[in-house]
Amino acid sequence: MREAGAMTEFDHSAGSLCLDFVATVRDWPERRIELLGTPAELTGWFEAEGLPAAAGGLTEQDLLDARTLRAAVNDTTRSLIAGAPPAAEDIRLINTIGRHPTPVFLLGPGGRTRAAVAEPDAAAALSVIARDAINLLAGPDLGRIRACDSDGCATLFYDRSPSGRRRWCSMRRCGEKAAAANYRRRVATRSHP
Repeated sequence: MREAGAMTEFDHSAGSLCLDFVATVRDWPERRIELLGTPAELTGWFEAEGLPAAAGGLTEQDLLDARTLRAAVNDTTRSLIAGAPPAAEDIRLINTIGRHPTPVFLLGPGGRTRAAVAEPDAAAALSVIARDAINLLAGPDLGRIRACDSDGCATLFYDRSPSGRRRWCSMRRCGEKAAAANYRRRVATRSHP
């Protein structure tokens, strides 16, 4: 469940749609922060990512399906980057969801708006996420997927940096904390010779 006062804004710094989706839950050693606690929050995440949600709103079952996909993508990714075989049921789930038709959009008059061709359902948006996971995990850049190097954070991210040496899930969240801690250590070392 969400902790009182926890950060509720969605982070979009994982470098991939499916990894941004995985980052909607944060498992830290002493707490779990769930950013998709309600169907409305899932709708908000879809909208923030440009994915359509059903006009009538999402249901508790849609939320459960989304969390199940999120767990499968998380577990499969972590297995693959550790060099371990992923669970067959997770692969089946990702593939099953990825088979669902994805949303189709057309440009609106003037070319600056878009409209869905048909009323999309939650499964259409989840299919986009599953297909992103399939493309990412089966693609050539598996070695660029990492877990955050910050103490207490293991958020997954796709390192798109030119050097391929990114260490933190987000400079704003973990990178700045690590830089500040390093600075404090250097200052303390200089002041205590």
